[in-house]
Amino acid sequence: SEYDPLNVLPNPYYWAGNEPDILSAYLFNFAGRSDLTQKFVRWNMENRYTINPDGLPGNDDYGTMSAWFIYGALGFYPLTGSDIYFIGSPIFEKVTIRRPSGDLNVISHNAGLPNIYVRNVTINGKTIDIVSSPFFYASQIAGPSTPYSALI
Repeated sequence: SEYDPLNVLPNPYYWAGNEPDILSAYLFNFAGRSDLTQKFVRWNMENRYTINPDGLPGNDDYGTMSAWFIYGALGFYPLTGSDIYFIGSPIFEKVTIRRPSGDLNVISHNAGLPNIYVRNVTINGKTIDIVSSPFFYASQIAGPSTPYSALI
């Protein structure tokens, strides 16, 4: 494998394969910079994950790194120990998550490269202000047949 200075341990700033660091890219949302969250989550997905046998950064303990990628691809990420989800940048045009309470339909308009930055998110027809509050709550997507829409 080729030497990659961004993926060497120990990295004094960030390493995508270190489970305590996986929330770091989403923390820009707290600083009012959801654009940086979207930029760095997408960067990690494109540069740290591949389809090769070593395509996950670090150790995929109980699927943690895989789950990080799946949530990133959906365009939202759960804050552990709370009912808060961070808004990220989805890569799929449409995903349906089958749940006993009803389907969660994630629809992303203009998703994929080179489009990264989310301009608008609606859940059940209600717009979320992704600049001042790039979050939503589990209760907002808990209902039956919930539509989640992101305009990129």
